[in-house]
Amino acid sequence: MSNLETPTDVKAKIILDEANLAFCETAERNDKQGERTKDGSCWEPGKMEGEFDESDFDKILDLQLEAARICDDNPELEDLTADLFQKVTPENAEEILKDASGNQGICDLAKISVQIFLLRFPTVQAFVNKGHPLVLATDEYMLENADKQNWHDYNNIARDMGWIDS
Repeated sequence: MSNLETPTDVKAKIILDEANLAFCETAERNDKQGERTKDGSCWEPGKMEGEFDESDFDKILDLQLEAARICDDNPELEDLTADLFQKVTPENAEEILKDASGNQGICDLAKISVQIFLLRFPTVQAFVNKGHPLVLATDEYMLENADKQNWHDYNNIARDMGWIDS
């Protein structure tokens, strides 16, 4: 496996983690279930300045709105994605990835999150220059993964799942 490829267990964990994190972002929104609007995003213009192209901001808001509606309609996915994430090992990753990919809600939430990531960081250089927003000086895991491989992992998932053109 080349150093730019993504192991199956990493793919499974990213897909499940991103689907699960959609619930956190939905909980932080400024709108309520049944009353979702694009303006309900918890992203404040200016607060994340330079983290995405302004031309992509509307696309990001639309994707966030779609994710919030999926979360509202499928609350059971929050626990399911967390539970599956905890079970992923290199030995069972392929089976868990297959199960996750077979669940439309999980797949849609992960796809949206990966697409937002790639809109924010369209190239390896953009990611390396801007850094991942979750990277904090005290977060060892994210510091270790805040390199170009992390970007390739997201890009590989999008390509392998058919969420972007290669």
